[in-house]
Amino acid sequence: MDKNFAGKVVAVTGGAGGIGGASVRAFAQRGAKVGFTDWDDGRGKALETELHAAGFDVLFVCADVSQEAACADFIARTVTQFGRLDVLVNNAAVRNYERVTEASEASWDRVLGINLKGYVFCAKVAIPAMAQTGGGSIVNLASIRSLIAGSATIQYDTTKAAILGLTRSMARDHADEGIRVNAVGPGPIYTDFHAGRADSMGQSPAEYQSQFGADTLLRRPGQPEEIAHAIVFLASDDASFITGTCLYVDGGLTAFSEK
Repeated sequence: MDKNFAGKVVAVTGGAGGIGGASVRAFAQRGAKVGFTDWDDGRGKALETELHAAGFDVLFVCADVSQEAACADFIARTVTQFGRLDVLVNNAAVRNYERVTEASEASWDRVLGINLKGYVFCAKVAIPAMAQTGGGSIVNLASIRSLIAGSATIQYDTTKAAILGLTRSMARDHADEGIRVNAVGPGPIYTDFHAGRADSMGQSPAEYQSQFGADTLLRRPGQPEEIAHAIVFLASDDASFITGTCLYVDGGLTAFSEK
C-alpha cells in the first residue's frame, strides 16, 4: 500500500459515490485519515462501514453543503476527530437539465448553493485549519463545462466556469499561508448518475455507456478512479509547484474540434 499520505487528514465533499467515493478510497489507501460528507445518509454510512471493515480511518458526516453551518460543522468534526486538516476536495455537485428560459429562481439557488457556495463555505473553515499546521492543498472539481457548453445545462456550466475564477483567486490569496489551490476538470466520466440518465432516456446502461465518451480522442468514458488519481496528484507533494491552475482529465475532448 502506498503511504504517501500517512499522517495527513483529508476532507471530501460529495464523498459517498462516484468521483467523491473514488477519492475517499484513493486517499485512504494511501494512508490518509479521511472525513467525507454527502447528503445521502444511507450511502455515506455504507461506505464508512466498508472502509472501517477494511481497516481505514474515515468519518462520514451527512450534510447539505449549500448551508454554511453544515460546511463548518463538517470541517470542524473532521479536525476534531483527526487533529488537523491537510487537504480539502470540493467535489459535491448537482445539475438540472434546463435552459435559461426554463430555470426557476429556486432551481438556480439549489445549483449555486451546492456547486459554488458549498466550495466557498468549506474553504472558509478549512483554510484557517490548514494554516495552523503550515499549509495544505485544496482541489476544486471543475469540469470540461468550464470551457465548452453542454445542452440545457446552463446552471451547471455557469458554476463550473465560476470555479476556475474561485480557484485562481483562492490560490493567490492564500499562497503565503502555504496553501495551494487547484482544480480538476473531468470530461465524460461514467458513474451511477449516468446509469440513472440511461433509464430516463429509455436505454440500458450498456447502450448508454457504449455512446458516452465516444467523442473523446480515447473513444471511451473515463472512470471515477481516473479522476481520483488526478485529485490525489494535485493534493500531493509531487505537485508542490502547482497552484492556481486546472488539470483537464477528459480523454482529449477539449483538445480538438471536428468542425
